[in-house]
Amino acid sequence: MLENRRRGFTMIESIMVLGLMGIVAAISGPRIASALQKRTTASAIDQLALTHSLARATAIRYARVAQLHIDVPGKRFWVDVDTSANGSGQRAIIANVRDMSTAGLTMTSNRTLLCFDARGLPWTSGGCESGDAKILFSDGAQTDSIVTTVLGKVLR
Repeated sequence: MLENRRRGFTMIESIMVLGLMGIVAAISGPRIASALQKRTTASAIDQLALTHSLARATAIRYARVAQLHIDVPGKRFWVDVDTSANGSGQRAIIANVRDMSTAGLTMTSNRTLLCFDARGLPWTSGGCESGDAKILFSDGAQTDSIVTTVLGKVLR
């Protein structure tokens, strides 16, 4: 005997599922958007903390003064060091220039050039500024900051 079995969903079942999905999206959508927006500033802080650590490690590795440049108008930061064998001043950028302008963030800082000596300690000669920097990242709704101490420690 052959049975007539219908496979699939009825129209009412499909409409109910789509309706429930719409309700869940309406409730969770703003929360997800808020979490993603908050993560943008936190990600910028994470990148700056990592770059600060890279500057210290680079100074130790090359046994020379490494510089952490903080370009507020350009919304970017990077590390450079003299990479020549004889210390002739041939500076090279280490890793990549971190560009925050594409993330739609504003950036403020009370320092523009942090330097570290061959021991990884803050250096204040030759245009280098004191290590107590405060950098803020904001996207209009959310603001996060990072502070470095005179001894080179990063505080979030």
